[in-house]
Amino acid sequence: MDLSVCLVMEWHPSSVGGVQAHVRDLAVWLSRRGFTVSVISRRVGLADLRFQESEGYYIVDSLIPLDYILVPPDPRSIEDAIVKLKPDVVHSHHIFTLTPLFALKVASELGIARVATNHTLFLAHDFRTFWSIASLLLPTRYYLEYAQAVISVSKVADEFVESIMGVDFKARRFIIPNAVDTSKYTPPAREPEDDIVLFVGRLVYRKGLHVLVKALQRIRSRDFKLYVIGGGYMELPVKILAKAYGVEDRMKLLGVVSERDKVELYRRAKIVVVPSIFNESFGIVALEAMASGRPVIASRVGGLEDVVVNGETGILVEPGSEEQLAEAIETLLGDEGYRRRLGANARRLVEEKYSWDAIIDRIIDVYNYTVTLEDTTPQSKTTNY
Repeated sequence: MDLSVCLVMEWHPSSVGGVQAHVRDLAVWLSRRGFTVSVISRRVGLADLRFQESEGYYIVDSLIPLDYILVPPDPRSIEDAIVKLKPDVVHSHHIFTLTPLFALKVASELGIARVATNHTLFLAHDFRTFWSIASLLLPTRYYLEYAQAVISVSKVADEFVESIMGVDFKARRFIIPNAVDTSKYTPPAREPEDDIVLFVGRLVYRKGLHVLVKALQRIRSRDFKLYVIGGGYMELPVKILAKAYGVEDRMKLLGVVSERDKVELYRRAKIVVVPSIFNESFGIVALEAMASGRPVIASRVGGLEDVVVNGETGILVEPGSEEQLAEAIETLLGDEGYRRRLGANARRLVEEKYSWDAIIDRIIDVYNYTVTLEDTTPQSKTTNY
């Protein structure tokens, strides 16, 4: 069944972030499958990453002329775009920002099928009682009721939806992981010679770069470099910390790089480290690294535990443990055979389970499910493909 699908999110598609990357790729793969695809977003995070704009690409206005995440969008602008597009399905991405939430309500009023994807975990996501109360103050509780189906990118992300919406939430819930382009992220033709350890992500506290920096001073036996891709408010604290620990010469901050450069840096690295402390709903960096044939050292938090198989595709460590990070890095740098085996296993797992070829049909099945529904929706049930 070929449908017209409207993808809605808060951030501009050219901006940096996991949700944005997912929507960009989803738009491409749906188009390849014969779908008519449009994208609605705001200008928030407008950047210079290349984005192939579809014919039906719309920027919605803010209530006041300031394009910041905390400034609400103009609901009339969202409605005008959806009325003009007349899609068969509205697919909202991220359930804690207002543009995709407003779009669910507009689509419901217009009789259009509605899907939402939860990409996120918040602090203390595992405290169900806390969130069942706190959610009463969030717009999510009200607007997500308009969704007919909710996709979560991991089991913990699905449980978070339940903690907010309750067990009687009427939308059908699906667990479908994020996907990665396995034709774009590929292993190097030859294993790299330099001992490069790679970190990719926003430089914010929860991503744990400061823990990784502390771990560097524990590794005395290797001549290696830590390359850091990303930007954020932790850049200066990390520089100060590296100087205080005497490891500034081992670290190279690259800032935000182009997609092409990021792909190449994955191939140049021997190890990719994802040292997040909390709130990892999935871990797209881990997927990109695994698709590139790189073993991943990751924290045992959130969806990372689902993606990285300890001892098979990488090594899992306790969040915040600089000792375990240092030990894992030394182990992989010092054992080429083990490192290569984990990297090969990682690539194979991604091809089987996380490639867009494997994921896109599952998302399309959700679209087909919603367009066949009547006005009423079934009792809450999670489908984990």
